[in-house]
Amino acid sequence: MEIDPKQTFEHVEGSPDLEPENEKGLGRVENYDLEWVAAQKRYPRKLDLTILPMISTLYFFEYLDRGNIAFSVCLLQISTFNVSALYVCRVFLGAFEGLFGTGIVYYVSLWYHRSEMGVRIFWFLGSTTIAGAFGGLIAYGVGHINSHIQHWKLLFLIEGLPGFVLGLILIAEARYHSEAFDKAGKIQKKHVIMTLTDWRLYAQAAIYIPTAALLASISGFLPTIISNLGYTEPTKANLMTVPPCACAFVLIYLVSWNSDRMKERGIHLTCLMIVAAIAYALLATLDQSHLGSKYACMCIAVACVYATYPPSHAWAANNFGNETKRAIGMGLYTALGNCGSIAGTWLYPAQDAPRFQNGHWVAMGLALATACLSLGNSLSLGCINRDRDRKFGKIEEGEVVDVTEEADRSPKFRFIT
Repeated sequence: MEIDPKQTFEHVEGSPDLEPENEKGLGRVENYDLEWVAAQKRYPRKLDLTILPMISTLYFFEYLDRGNIAFSVCLLQISTFNVSALYVCRVFLGAFEGLFGTGIVYYVSLWYHRSEMGVRIFWFLGSTTIAGAFGGLIAYGVGHINSHIQHWKLLFLIEGLPGFVLGLILIAEARYHSEAFDKAGKIQKKHVIMTLTDWRLYAQAAIYIPTAALLASISGFLPTIISNLGYTEPTKANLMTVPPCACAFVLIYLVSWNSDRMKERGIHLTCLMIVAAIAYALLATLDQSHLGSKYACMCIAVACVYATYPPSHAWAANNFGNETKRAIGMGLYTALGNCGSIAGTWLYPAQDAPRFQNGHWVAMGLALATACLSLGNSLSLGCINRDRDRKFGKIEEGEVVDVTEEADRSPKFRFIT
């Protein structure tokens, strides 16, 4: 992907070497040495080879046992023999899982420019679809193993062990390399207050809540829904979860790439959720005899819902003006948004089988709600940008915007819509 040079110099926190306006004209790309600009274009690619493989592998194993997230705790589940013991494990799993995804998005935002984040978030969030596909294949294989150990225990063990080993290796690596870095700067109280009182944080969280509900319902019920379409053999149902995840992987990349190219997020989310709503409506109305059509609709719905992940997370991270706001804001954004996951786990109760009409209608409503909220947020941010252009003038290409103190309240800050 070609990197737009003007994005290379936008929205930086204060630096003595980069002043927004100076007599040398360093605020403009054309005055920089061409070799330096070329190096800036190579920089993201080098980061891609260094950072993305690591975080993608981590997230792959984190999602592979999404029902069993924190790897060391996941292994302990093989020793549980009753519901109470399993619930204890689930509490620890949720606690460890909640810290991971948010930290990764924030980490990526420290290394890449705003117009580069969508595709980079895809590379680790896209690994969730690969993990979903592999999970189905592993479950299919485990179902054919002859062993004195119960199949569900084998599944926990096989999915948990690789992540557990990888975690031990990376902890050792982190301790070794951490000595080379300086201590983090202090958090300013005004930035904390600025974040907590920012309506845009809650607008982004409102968009994420219904999306999280849909994602949780897919993660928890996809094999069940597919089995009730007509693939009644459990191992066959697990295997049939692979194509929807494969479709999702392709669509996630295309949407992430295009949203970066256009420097736009809201319209992409709106379009995805409208298509998902149509797919859910068809799932609710089509007769069970239309197996192929319902399965195709399921593939479309899964792909569209998963494809919202990179642009929605990139959108939230893009519009927190500096590192402090981004760190606090992304944590709250994820915490509030994940409230939708609670609702998502109740979307497809067993008594609604085999058609799950109520769940599909609710899912359609959630998709339409996400579409409306995304469109409204995009339009409101566009109005703010135009208002700042009118009052303070348009930002010229290559102009540096110092967001150290005012963050996204800076008159020169422009939101991604």
